Amino acid sequence: MRPLRPGPPPGTPGLQPERTRLAWNRTALGVLANGALLSVREIGATGPTVAMVPVTMAMLIALVTVAVGRHRATVLRRSPLPARVAPVVSVPVVGWSVVALALVTGVVLL
Repeated sequence: MRPLRPGPPPGTPGLQPERTRLAWNRTALGVLANGALLSVREIGATGPTVAMVPVTMAMLIALVTVAVGRHRATVLRRSPLPARVAPVVSVPVVGWSVVALALVTGVVLL
């Protein structure tokens, strides 16, 4: 029988901050891909079109998503962890922004 080894002490940074940062970066990449596809679709346009609204939204949401992801990873690296780890505002704001982007994109594509 193998002896039990104690796990890392609470608050020790492990892979959680890295996974958090990667998840936020994937979300930002998906949002940017949405904006890029809409931009490519409008290449032949003679002037600004309504499709530039979701393209601009996508760029802004991607920037905010990367910033929130970096902040979340930093919070999770702290030792000891803060009393309040769960995000209260940032995650719902980014989530609802992505939903709004999807709706605006759908309207533009119709």
